[in-house]
Amino acid sequence: MGPEAPLMAAEDIWKQYGGKWVLRGASLRVGKKELVFILGPNGAGKTTLLRIMAGLTRPTRGRVTIECGKPPRECVGYVGHSPLLYPEMTVEENLRFYASLHGWEDYRPGDNIAWETLGLERVRGKRVSQLSYGWRKRADLARALISSPSLLLLDEPFTGLDEEASQRLVDMLQELGREGIAVVMAAPRPDDEYTGLASRVLRLVEGRLIGVGGETS
Repeated sequence: MGPEAPLMAAEDIWKQYGGKWVLRGASLRVGKKELVFILGPNGAGKTTLLRIMAGLTRPTRGRVTIECGKPPRECVGYVGHSPLLYPEMTVEENLRFYASLHGWEDYRPGDNIAWETLGLERVRGKRVSQLSYGWRKRADLARALISSPSLLLLDEPFTGLDEEASQRLVDMLQELGREGIAVVMAAPRPDDEYTGLASRVLRLVEGRLIGVGGETS
């Protein structure tokens, strides 16, 4: 038997904006249960790469394939800098609305791992517009998990979270790993407390992913 096929493969990804190449042949393969940390300063292309992996942005060249045995929109959960939530709806209304898009008419927020782990019961009846950035991010994490994705993409997930919320997120990431969900996270700088969770730590340098030991991913 050959090696197991990766859950997600981003192959030779190039992306150009306004005549400037942001990504220059970035490649990444992610297997089940992996937690991959991508480091790079602001402007390095981390957000662009994650959005391409999520299918929200098209690469100029290269391709992304995801094999999870489900329709593509069910395979990937994505959390970016701006939460994909409706500001005039409550947290619970948002989650029920997104669940309905996936065919869950009897959805219960309490069934979502993020609901209890991230403490969202406290703000279930509050409008998203009333929440701090950190609480909006917590709610958006719950939104991203509604489809039970096989791959979770997180853009700077710890930014804007206080110590308690950060620890809750660490607990959730560890639980997701035990459930077999792969995670790819991006951050501007290393933090031993969080990068220590990762099975691999990569740097985005001049548009390419480089392993911390210097090897190309």
